[in-house]
Amino acid sequence: MSSVSQEHLLPQVEEAIKTVLQQSAQQVARSSGFVQRQSRSSGVTGASFVQMLVLGWMSDPNATLDALVQFGADLGIRLSPQGLAQRFTRRTATFLQQVFEVAIAQVVVADPVALPLLDRFAAVVLEDSSSVRLPDALRDVFAGCGGSNAGRGTSSAFKLFVRLDMLRGRLDCSRLLNGRTADTKTPFEHVPVAKRTLHIRDRGFADLDRWKQEAQRGEEVVSYYKMGLRLFDEQGQRIDVEQWLSTLTEPMAERQVVVGVQAQLPMRLVVERLPEPVRVERVTRLREEARKQGHAVSRDSEKLAGWTLILTTAGAEMLSAAQAIVVLRLRWQIELLFKLWKQHGQLDCWRSQNVERIHCEVYGKLIGLLLQHWMLIVGCWQEPHRSLVKAAKAVRTRAILVAVALTGGMEFGEALRRTQRATQQGSRLNTRNKAPTTSQMLMTGISIWTSKPRKPKKRGRKKLSNS
Repeated sequence: MSSVSQEHLLPQVEEAIKTVLQQSAQQVARSSGFVQRQSRSSGVTGASFVQMLVLGWMSDPNATLDALVQFGADLGIRLSPQGLAQRFTRRTATFLQQVFEVAIAQVVVADPVALPLLDRFAAVVLEDSSSVRLPDALRDVFAGCGGSNAGRGTSSAFKLFVRLDMLRGRLDCSRLLNGRTADTKTPFEHVPVAKRTLHIRDRGFADLDRWKQEAQRGEEVVSYYKMGLRLFDEQGQRIDVEQWLSTLTEPMAERQVVVGVQAQLPMRLVVERLPEPVRVERVTRLREEARKQGHAVSRDSEKLAGWTLILTTAGAEMLSAAQAIVVLRLRWQIELLFKLWKQHGQLDCWRSQNVERIHCEVYGKLIGLLLQHWMLIVGCWQEPHRSLVKAAKAVRTRAILVAVALTGGMEFGEALRRTQRATQQGSRLNTRNKAPTTSQMLMTGISIWTSKPRKPKKRGRKKLSNS
């Protein structure tokens, strides 16, 4: 993969890592009560302990206690596996939580990626949330939601809200919230962004008042149409979406609408007819989800399954109908980020049934995933066809370089340069003709819908090996 050099961005990553893993970790260790006196025999300090967990799990998300203390040896820590196990307490979890909150306050950005369809905006921000099911014993810390995302009947789960700028890679994360928190209660609602920012969100975030406020600030919104929203024409007459779709002869169409009885927000409704195999796949998925939740699919839902329906405040001069559809498909990239964190970063898996150890592991892994993302930003964000899965593997295998640099065994900039070079080699998506990648569609401005067989999940939600 050939990338534009981003070496000039490495100092911001170095500063962010040192702030989190050295300065703040050391300060918070004392203020939280994790470290009350220096342990000369074990070599454990607030900073070295955080580095062992964060970089150890970053290097191997499935690391055993043995592997973690072996990793800690490179940081000057002399600790037995049993000694480490004894340090996983509620106080340690609070300590790691506070370090995580320092980490989410750091800002790392790349130069804007060269994509003509996106560079008309100051930022292209995806927003979504993800839930992770936890042992019921943690219900007093994180109240579960019992929904399908976290597992039916779950009494403990956390939810994490994330914003990702597809132009410069900036990642904003919320604190960990109760799993039952609704998407419309996003903590990012009142966090300012630049004028000419394009917001891309899923149906769960549909909020007319928020859309209206963003439009008034000069920001744009692209979102899937959500059933139940009331649409009117410019004369104030209610629009029957199904009836209008039945009159269309072309595969793509758009019209001006006014959304909401009270909000009265002018938007464009953009629609595209889907290929029959894709429609069938959507209907099948709807029926499966309805069956799991104990109800039938509504007639309206099945009828609309053959269409993609989009609402946007962006004018046609900024995004054509075809471009709006392509841009909205960027939303899948944040799902892929969550998949990277869970499937490859093992955020929702652990090797123990000890709830305090699990609590600590969640925060330790999350800090590592933030560090990983910072390195991806300065390593491969300039490549439109980047594969974060391939690049993240290169970052994880070089976590030991960061550990060595933190102890003075290597110049820190050199550790980051080696990692950066690795992410720029062999980290490109393969070109696909029949099922183009999102980056290919962004380059051409043409959306191509394909149907793929759904693969059953083989991986369990958590690992229970006591090691």
